[in-house]
Amino acid sequence: MRCQEQLDRRGFLGAVVATAVAGGCPAPILAQRNIGERKIDPLELPLDKPGVWTLHFRYKPIRIVTLDGFGKDGKPQKQLVWYLWYQVYNLPPEGQTPEPVTCFPEFELVTKDTITQPLLDEPQPFIVSQLNKIENPQDHPSLRLLTTIEISKRPIPPSQRDAIPRVVTGVAVWTDMTEKAPKTNKFSVYISGLSNGQATEELRAGEKIIKRKTLQINFIRPTDDNAPQATDIRPDDSNAPAEQWIYRTSSIAKAIGRPKLP
Repeated sequence: MRCQEQLDRRGFLGAVVATAVAGGCPAPILAQRNIGERKIDPLELPLDKPGVWTLHFRYKPIRIVTLDGFGKDGKPQKQLVWYLWYQVYNLPPEGQTPEPVTCFPEFELVTKDTITQPLLDEPQPFIVSQLNKIENPQDHPSLRLLTTIEISKRPIPPSQRDAIPRVVTGVAVWTDMTEKAPKTNKFSVYISGLSNGQATEELRAGEKIIKRKTLQINFIRPTDDNAPQATDIRPDDSNAPAEQWIYRTSSIAKAIGRPKLP
């Protein structure tokens, strides 16, 4: 099974490279940048209801770079940035009619070894434009990095099962991590909006817990904040696969007009 997955992945990446080369991107650059990519297929969960769709997801481990930015005083200065490159594509299961779906991706970074506030993606166009020069040096239109806000503005077109997937490329960004999450070495990124899956659970007090189908990716950084390198962070496969689909609580609706039970 693993060998077949590797062959499928190589075939898929090869097709993407071939398409990009036809559009003017040098193959050696793209082949090098594909190293480390991981592909996550949709998975049906017990809480899925009829009509639930889930996008396919590809990503590279979070990378650390220094970019141009601005200080709190508004003056230009160098800024340390963590970013997660990803692609989504809409490939419905066999038997389902291909239809466009609207994706509202939300990336939340949660530390596991330190106590910090959950950190949401920062869709800053100025930073994303610099990252595009790193990940898409030929500025190929189909590989241009989009912010989470930009991705949500257009439906993800359906892909045909016998054709190269119609990918949409995006990036999640976190800045000032040495201040917001100092010394963290283990953390997870929770990605919601890749599916319309939603479940509601009612508590004894009458409150309702709303859960959303979410992709969880666990990461480890076996280094510290001194002299960070681009590839310090990697997926944490130590106890189980780093990636898993879950239903995660997104909000709690308060009970109205009902007394709380003891």
